[in-house]
Amino acid sequence: MAERLDWNDEVPWSERFEDIYYSRSDGLAESRYVFLQGNRLSEKWQKKNIFRIGEAGFGTGLNFLATWQLWRETRTQDSWLYFESIEGFPLDRDQLKLIHQEWKELKTLSKMLLAAKNSSSNLLPDWQNWPEERITLRLHHAEVLPALRAMQSNQVDAWYLDGFNPKKNPEMWSRDVLREVARITCPEGTCATYTAASHVRKSLEDSGFVMKKIKGFAQKREMLHGCKL
Repeated sequence: MAERLDWNDEVPWSERFEDIYYSRSDGLAESRYVFLQGNRLSEKWQKKNIFRIGEAGFGTGLNFLATWQLWRETRTQDSWLYFESIEGFPLDRDQLKLIHQEWKELKTLSKMLLAAKNSSSNLLPDWQNWPEERITLRLHHAEVLPALRAMQSNQVDAWYLDGFNPKKNPEMWSRDVLREVARITCPEGTCATYTAASHVRKSLEDSGFVMKKIKGFAQKREMLHGCKL
């Protein structure tokens, strides 16, 4: 069953977590700044034949679409992108289609994402492959901690930590969750998140990341970027 969705100042709003899905200033620009630039993707995936991104909080799919667009523009010819995302409270295909209408430049990619049918529901399927794009999307429709525990160690090159506000959704940002994120991250793998919460930073540092505060997006003063030792 799909998550209930509302709108707040023309931005999608989660009734469950009482929080917006992305910045009112510019959701796509936020995604590019926080996650794509925060993880230095266009530079990093030049160096690997298979590049793996992990995401906690698929949400509207905006981060995936923005990543796909950048992948098209900057990947090497023989490389492959594996994008694995976790979403415990998924939006369905109709909700995603409505939200994606805001970003005209992502229209083609949105259609490709939403085209695959799920035989059991209107949710996106667990797996999608686009061989011509050299992309695989793996979606876990599950709670974050069990999903992370099922993933292999030292696999992920870059993390998008994109749960709702830690005060609204503390389970997503627990010490156990962030320890699992570190376990799954390969040496010199990175993470990025819009939050600068001190307990998030400390948990990631305790788990093996070297963390830095950098300028946040738009009016947000700070965000976090990290690299695993």
